[in-house]
Amino acid sequence: MTGEARYAVDRTPSGCLHACPVPATVARGRVTAVHADAVLERPGVRAVLTHENAPRLGASDDPTLLLLQDDRVPHRGWYVAVVVADTPEIAREAAEALDVDYATEDHDVLLRADHPDLYTPEEANGGHPAVRERGDFAAAFTASPVRIDATYSMSALHNHPMEPHASTARWEDGGLTVYDSSQGASTVRDVLAGLFELPRSGSRSSRPSSAAASVRRARPGPRASWRRWPPGTPAARCGSSCPAGSSRRSWGTVRPPSSACGSARPRTG
Repeated sequence: MTGEARYAVDRTPSGCLHACPVPATVARGRVTAVHADAVLERPGVRAVLTHENAPRLGASDDPTLLLLQDDRVPHRGWYVAVVVADTPEIAREAAEALDVDYATEDHDVLLRADHPDLYTPEEANGGHPAVRERGDFAAAFTASPVRIDATYSMSALHNHPMEPHASTARWEDGGLTVYDSSQGASTVRDVLAGLFELPRSGSRSSRPSSAAASVRRARPGPRASWRRWPPGTPAARCGSSCPAGSSRRSWGTVRPPSSACGSARPRTG
């Protein structure tokens, strides 16, 4: 261990902007208003992206990547806005201060064995069959001299990787280079090319350090959708407490500096 490994969040080019998302505080519903004016008056805040001014993304088979495309809130913690600012501290503070109004809807979040909508999917994680059987369990269980038939429940499990969710993205010479905290650099490249409607040759994904990436998912997470900066903006960075993003088509009245890089870190808690 030398401490010399550079994670994606360590890459902050000159002029880098930072962004922090605003997670929904309701379990289900729709966003009815985002009160961005007060936040935009804060020193160092450059933009507040919402479903009303965020860029339109390309098609994706992963609905978690289609952020800020409409006003729906499918679950608590769904990102409903993102604040772009000069520093991570300013972005985080402004994101926490942003007021969002919701129209709540009924929700059902309790898993139970007798739930009327309980079903077995055809495929599980990784495309494997949801049910795989070998041998004759019923016969073996019946013939066993000792049998235990019990139901166990456990609390939620969370993975805590060494590296925070982060990525640094830079628009340059008409292409996009992304340093991402993922173990699947080519997959990230292909997904981003589809979301941003770029040719694969126009996007490049790099994995700065594979040590932490080995415990991460190979596909990009929701932060991937925030990397869309205006063409001509040299850089954009996405990191672990807030996903960053910018609109290639709709920055509104906000313009990033000539050497802007954007960083975003999904908020924790």
